[in-house]
Amino acid sequence: MTNHFNIESFGKSDIGLIRNNNEDVFRELPKEKFFILADGMGGHNAGEIAASRAVEYMCSGIQNLFLNPKGSLELEEIQSRVESVIENTNLWVHHLGTSNPNLCGMGTTLCSILFFKEFIIYSHVGDSRIYRFRNQTLKALTSDHTVIAKNDSSTENRNGVSLPRKVLAKAIGTSIFVSPEIRSEKVEIGDVYLLCSDGLHDLVSDGLIESLLKNYTDLNQVASHLIETAKESGGHDNITLLLVRIHDVPKNDIPR
Repeated sequence: MTNHFNIESFGKSDIGLIRNNNEDVFRELPKEKFFILADGMGGHNAGEIAASRAVEYMCSGIQNLFLNPKGSLELEEIQSRVESVIENTNLWVHHLGTSNPNLCGMGTTLCSILFFKEFIIYSHVGDSRIYRFRNQTLKALTSDHTVIAKNDSSTENRNGVSLPRKVLAKAIGTSIFVSPEIRSEKVEIGDVYLLCSDGLHDLVSDGLIESLLKNYTDLNQVASHLIETAKESGGHDNITLLLVRIHDVPKNDIPR
């Protein structure tokens, strides 16, 4: 798996202003060029367990993909294998939730990016999002798996605006089968990818995210500004993000 570009990444997580614990989890696998983020849900610490176990299982599955490849793997085959890893991750988390009464009903969102040759394979389940910043323009690559709660008059306050309460239509671990969204696209030098939990995108507009990426080149600075903005807007949830930037490889470093 050879890429003629370098990858720079930075991740950050904040408990926010309301929650007592952080149920968001992210992880980076530099060798496999894999990035993943999960936002757990469930009573007590079950959400945190769901997210951490899902990330752990998923990362192990991705590492195993490239241990003993038979011949040259193609994009379609890798994409299919990633989908299988997600489905198996769902089965594992579902098993944990049904085998322990304290974890009953737990689940988690999941979003990930895997770099393969000159492509990314990106996937998601739930409402954690993946964005791409290219040519000074931000684009959401994923669509939330959510629905408006029926027969529920309660609202959520988002940045001073009351909105109908949303519920997840899909999550890892809440049912025995899940159908993840999984796609691929070609990478371009200069691309920045953002993976984030709803604690960020519920409170920080796409326009502001785009503006920060235009005005700051340091990923640490971008991440800090995004998290502080979410907290200034209420910080009602855990706030987690992963930023991944694509750099060109100097000509002297490209293998001949």
